[in-house]
Amino acid sequence: MITRLHNFVIRLRSALWFRPTIASIGAAALALILAGTDRLLPEFIAIPEVDDGSVKELLKLLASAMLTVTTVTLSALLLVFNMAASQASPRALPGLMADEVTQNALSTFIATFVFAMAGMLGLALEAYDKSGLSLLFGCGLLLTVQALRYLVQWMHHIASTLRLGNIVARVHTDTQDSLARFLADPYLGAHPVEGKREAENGTATLATTRSAYLCGIDTDGLQEIAARNGLTIELMCRPGDFLHRDRPAMAIHIGEERLDDGLREKLLGYFLLGEERSYHQDPLLGLQILGEVASRALSPGINDPKTAIICLDRLEALLSQAAQPPQQEDVPRHDRLSLPALTFQTMLDRAMHSIARDGATDIEVVLRQIAALERIAMAADTAQIQPILMDMLNLTIGYAEDALPLKQDREVLEQAAMRARRRLSGSLASAG
Repeated sequence: MITRLHNFVIRLRSALWFRPTIASIGAAALALILAGTDRLLPEFIAIPEVDDGSVKELLKLLASAMLTVTTVTLSALLLVFNMAASQASPRALPGLMADEVTQNALSTFIATFVFAMAGMLGLALEAYDKSGLSLLFGCGLLLTVQALRYLVQWMHHIASTLRLGNIVARVHTDTQDSLARFLADPYLGAHPVEGKREAENGTATLATTRSAYLCGIDTDGLQEIAARNGLTIELMCRPGDFLHRDRPAMAIHIGEERLDDGLREKLLGYFLLGEERSYHQDPLLGLQILGEVASRALSPGINDPKTAIICLDRLEALLSQAAQPPQQEDVPRHDRLSLPALTFQTMLDRAMHSIARDGATDIEVVLRQIAALERIAMAADTAQIQPILMDMLNLTIGYAEDALPLKQDREVLEQAAMRARRRLSGSLASAG
């Protein structure tokens, strides 16, 4: 249930309509409440009077200005999204859409427009008394000041958001949080299964009827229904996988109870599906996005190796975090569930393989990737990590040896390769 709620909150945060809708309802309610001010205020409170002509002019000005500002804001926002998708990655857009400054600014502009429209409607119906007119005028002024404040703040914020480094930093922060959750609970409370296995004979397999990404798994709910029905469930996918009706999502080892259609539907209901992946239980997402941003920067059309190096800086920090041994429960709290393992090798491959391939012709990028692998090796606490890093090092060097055109660059690469292999071999020896 908590997983479902968290997934729902994440979707609302990245929805551009939610906050403006709530703010607009509040603004309309405020304009409605002001219509009965004289009946609600004590007699000893006196409010300065404002003529209805001044109030009407202010509301007309607010409605016109906020409609224009909102239109311009949305146009600029679409431009930012388009630039982020083309220069960084389309997968980075949900994080930008969840930006609080942008959503608060849009909410203020739209709510002010709705307040002005509701106020003019009340004036046309002669719903406001003298105190109500004064308060309507005062609230309009306050909303004007608030809108101006958010307009200035949003202009500065959107200018900084356009910098590619800020987009990379946002992806890094989201991935860091996702990795921390993964390391604290790598199997979501279930039994670990090394690799993604095929269903064994004598088991019933279930597949989703909808083709979508697996955004999360409610393991608490699956454990409860498995215990109630005497089932043992082997999950055959992890959050981030793309599911469809021809790909088994879980294998059910049936106990005494029969697996009917109603039970099948309940079991599949604990898979949270979506059109896009979510960071919540999927640390691979951010690693892939950073690798994609770096590869895009290294493409001939963009040719920006410095951005690739920035991505490698972030990936070094994240993979050093991922290289720490995850916490594992002695006794899994979901004893009827098993889940495939997400290995460090998969994380490293998704993050750096494409950079090794696309950056092979740029000695700066190659050297930075080699240095990142060395530092990750120093941060790793387990002996299993070192051979994986050595394999990626050999892959990076192999790509570069075939691609570097200058002899001087190949000599620099050879020296860096010797140093890195010596350090990684020393790490292997000390770990052993």
